[in-house]
Amino acid sequence: MLCARVLTSIATLTVAIAVPQPTPWPKVFHAYMLKHRNGEVGHTDLFYDWPAGGNLHIDRIPGQPPFFDNERQNGSTYYYTPGGSCKVIEMGVGLLPPNWLDGAEYIGNQTVRSASDKSVNCHVWTKGDAMGNATGPFITYYENIETKTPARWRFFDGMYFDILRWEPGKQASPEQWQLPPSCLNKSASSSSIPGEDAHKAMREARLAHLII
Repeated sequence: MLCARVLTSIATLTVAIAVPQPTPWPKVFHAYMLKHRNGEVGHTDLFYDWPAGGNLHIDRIPGQPPFFDNERQNGSTYYYTPGGSCKVIEMGVGLLPPNWLDGAEYIGNQTVRSASDKSVNCHVWTKGDAMGNATGPFITYYENIETKTPARWRFFDGMYFDILRWEPGKQASPEQWQLPPSCLNKSASSSSIPGEDAHKAMREARLAHLII
């Protein structure tokens, strides 16, 4: 009887160890990404700085001015284009921590095609529930098995990002963090500005405590 209990305990422990866990994000990093949304492709610089309390997306789509999504730990988010209008949103929550993937459901391995047309073998997790009339997980997260760095993440609305470069420790410059005059002394606004729709899923995720 004792032997059977020991074997059962060992088997249970082996199963627990065998389930891969997502790698926490660095407290500071830069990711250069290829963004896909509704057939439109552009590039995004993501700067995450947990100690400084900031998260910055800079979207670049050919033929359009850069779009900034500048998020702060105090709950404020600023959407703007250089020299253009600014929208301020008070989220009511700060940034998510580097271990935001804790509790994600592991769904197995999958090979994905990278932006450079290479096959990347990935561990895959899902987290959260889709919003509105959509079904399925809120986000599907792909991590390169070999490097333990993210290869792709996909939102429930079909928007996804392929990670081209992952640079732990790299920070945005003070000039990149600097808010333009159009954002200063401005209260929260309900009006939309060009480029904002593409960040709706990420805004909802932040409110839902799923992703930065």
